[in-house]
Amino acid sequence: MPAVIEEQNPSKTEAKDASVLDRPADLGLSRRRLLRGLIVAVVVLVVGLQVPTFVDDPYYMGVIADGTVLGILAISIGFLIRLSGLISLGHTAFYGGAAYALAIAMNQWDWGPMQAAVFGILGGTLLAVVIGSMAIRITGFGFLMLTLAFGQALYAASVLTSLRDVTGAFDGLGIDWPSDATFFGLEQSDVGASDTFWPLAWVAIVVVAVVLWIAGRSRFGVLLEAIRENEERARFSGYNTYLPRLAAFTLSGACASVAGVLFALKASYVSPNTLGFLTAGDSLIATLVGGFTTLAGPAIGALLYIYAQGEFAESGNLQLYTGLALVIAVVFLPGGISGFVVDLFQRVRGRLTGKGGKA
Repeated sequence: MPAVIEEQNPSKTEAKDASVLDRPADLGLSRRRLLRGLIVAVVVLVVGLQVPTFVDDPYYMGVIADGTVLGILAISIGFLIRLSGLISLGHTAFYGGAAYALAIAMNQWDWGPMQAAVFGILGGTLLAVVIGSMAIRITGFGFLMLTLAFGQALYAASVLTSLRDVTGAFDGLGIDWPSDATFFGLEQSDVGASDTFWPLAWVAIVVVAVVLWIAGRSRFGVLLEAIRENEERARFSGYNTYLPRLAAFTLSGACASVAGVLFALKASYVSPNTLGFLTAGDSLIATLVGGFTTLAGPAIGALLYIYAQGEFAESGNLQLYTGLALVIAVVFLPGGISGFVVDLFQRVRGRLTGKGGKA
């Protein structure tokens, strides 16, 4: 009899299904929100893969592909700033370190590109654990300078004459693929071409964004925000504040390592510049200009930077325009371009719904 009643009352069953979807998952996200986010990610992935169909100019395709790789590095930095309040100038250690690890594995040990790529990502992640275990003990300006010091130390090591046979010193390393080697079915020439390289870059940035979105929306992300706002209170509440920040730094470093591996594969070349201060500054500027309050912001900033680099580098005014863009973003757009767009959208939606101001 109860079964018959339940069949005759579908609203009760639907309510039960809805409550199951709204129930928090083990990682802290409701199943409904997690499912919605994954559906959006799949749609974005499929739509983004069609870019080479509409962009047939090799120059602009190269700008988009290179901007996406730099965008992964910028997203990793923005994630750390947003959730931990830690500004890093040393993520080039993982970016360049992973690129060098891949190049060394292929040149010195004759590894294939797939094995070398995994080795590069794991090597960059392990380096993030080592550096993070020391750097996150301090915050603010001290953290920024310490991460910069680690990055510059690796840069200095890469140009040592005594390590020329391994790192190539100032000349860098050209990457030689085995004759029959492929990376996800792509040959070296295919990976070097922007249109055929694009699916690798786009899948990578979407996967990185989804992983960081889940981490930020989970209980782990909430704890990081609590530590960022008041570490002492979080500690007095019984939470370990060291391990979550180390985990966030390691996750951020792993994403930067993915960007470094992609850069090395596409360029078939690694130079000390991947570890240098200019690359660190470029990625941080892209993060600030694009805005780190959203995951898309740093990627937008990176794309704009790569475009500006191609347009203004020959005139010698690139640094001037970069400085102006940074001043405008910091003074007039504290949330960067993406923050401004989100704020504008909320204000418009608030007025349309009659609530006024922010929704």
